[in-house]
Amino acid sequence: MPLDREVKSNLRDKVSLANKSNVDEAIAEVEAARATLPEDDKDYARLTGWLEDLSHIAGGKVIGRTGDPGSQPDGMA
Repeated sequence: MPLDREVKSNLRDKVSLANKSNVDEAIAEVEAARATLPEDDKDYARLTGWLEDLSHIAGGKVIGRTGDPGSQPDGMA
């Protein structure tokens, strides 16, 4: 069963606004929602992509508009 539209919208907002200070909370919420879905569900695949984006943020990378992790911000090694 796909995710409820409101749940998906709330998760999308959290992923879009994620930064180093709140990325762990966003990851936990996306993982919890994904755990309720079968692996062949399209929302499962979508949430997996969001988790990949969040892992880049947790690693200090900046996600561009295209979702490309790009380079790290100035001053970060």
